[in-house]
Amino acid sequence: MELDPIASNNLDFSPVPSSPPIELVASYIAETSIVRAIVQGSGGPENSEITESGLRFVRHLLATSNASSGGSLPNLKNTDCIREIAREFMARSGSAAVALHTMYAVMQP
Repeated sequence: MELDPIASNNLDFSPVPSSPPIELVASYIAETSIVRAIVQGSGGPENSEITESGLRFVRHLLATSNASSGGSLPNLKNTDCIREIAREFMARSGSAAVALHTMYAVMQP
């Protein structure tokens, strides 16, 4: 019985899947933080307690969003709508870092 050294060498040298890019992770963290702030300012789907800083941020979002200038207000009791507002805010801000910085600045008393 002969062994073929090439056939018995089944090492896989393909690249290991890398971790997600840091921009993707930063976007996810920013979106989650912004969604949480919107829920704090609107009560969210569960009608939780509204905080003053959260309400300040929601007012900022409504004042600067395109929807409120057109006369319609977003449904802040719908989770999908809240996520969409957070994504639009991040897009208008230009990056996740700028969006978080703006959010924290607005929420400060």
